[in-house]
Amino acid sequence: MSQSLPPADLSESRQPNLYASSTIPFFIAVVCVSLRFWCRWKNTAGLWLDDWLILASLACGTGLTASLLWWIPRALGRHIQTFGPNATEDAYIGLFSCELTYTGVIVLVKFSILALYWRLFNRANIKLPISLLATLVCMWGIAVFLLTLLQCIPTRGLWDQSIDASCNVDSQKFLFAISIPNIIIDVTLLVLPVPYIMKLNTSRSHEKAIMSMFLLGSFVCIASIMRLVSVMTQGTDADVSWNWVNQAIWANIEADLAIVSACLPTLRPVWVAVRRSLFGTQATNQSTDPSSWATPQKRVQASSWATKILKSSSYDNEDTQPFSALDSHTEEGPHRYSALDQSQAKTTVAIPLPTLNKGQPHEEGITVKRAWDVEYNQ
Repeated sequence: MSQSLPPADLSESRQPNLYASSTIPFFIAVVCVSLRFWCRWKNTAGLWLDDWLILASLACGTGLTASLLWWIPRALGRHIQTFGPNATEDAYIGLFSCELTYTGVIVLVKFSILALYWRLFNRANIKLPISLLATLVCMWGIAVFLLTLLQCIPTRGLWDQSIDASCNVDSQKFLFAISIPNIIIDVTLLVLPVPYIMKLNTSRSHEKAIMSMFLLGSFVCIASIMRLVSVMTQGTDADVSWNWVNQAIWANIEADLAIVSACLPTLRPVWVAVRRSLFGTQATNQSTDPSSWATPQKRVQASSWATKILKSSSYDNEDTQPFSALDSHTEEGPHRYSALDQSQAKTTVAIPLPTLNKGQPHEEGITVKRAWDVEYNQ
């Protein structure tokens, strides 16, 4: 590290940006993990390996946020001259603790995503690529931990200049080297489930919704790339408390967004609950029945009366079949039949409109004027 300090405006401060990037994404991550466990409780599904791993990653994320909140007032976000005499030592202590906790978050989140893939696609030939990726993540995590701990021997020599230590690792090159494989693994994790989702027996609109939920993790890749750019463009002078600001911001955003993206595929019950609270029961497509415009009042009353008798099912067994419980009335029209697991005590059947002979009297049974989801016991 060069000992020269360039001229700088000592009134400059980026600490508000650091506080915002440390607290807001972390709060969102905590909310998403809490909702994930709520969904598991709501479906009485119990917890699996991916849930415990995401909880462990949140614990590491808490450590990362705590390290940053300790670091910011002591030696981060302003020029080094504005801090006390121990600012450089505090800066390297903060960097060391953040590197360890950041690595813990990234490794555990990747393992959680792989465990989720294993659970969701357990009948597909996805186990081999999952095993290969898990091996790569493990190797990456071990390498980063060892390089972080051994960049100075003894490790205390990283921040304590008073002891005789051998420091042969260039911090900037080290951060650059670990970012490239991290980005490659992130992209692979995003692409891995796509061909298996394409094979699901579902409507194209629902298929797109599932894929978009997975691909929201692309924001993590963007944050990883921005962190890499900040490492490549940061200064190399002694003003470390100012040079490391962008790197600290993007590393924390990347870690928290990784937790959020790992939770999104498990939060479908939340979207269902929000949709019901905003729009009520599932809307029907009145354009399929032109006569519905003739007697709207009777039509509404009939629908309200019938739905009390023919109670619609609501995405039962979300956990064991996260993609099979589908709306029977979709954008493609009311022509699909949705089926639940054979072990379930109830089955949902969509009555399609084209199969009904309108205008013909029926001696017995139920005359259905719209496509409903009918729940009956087997």
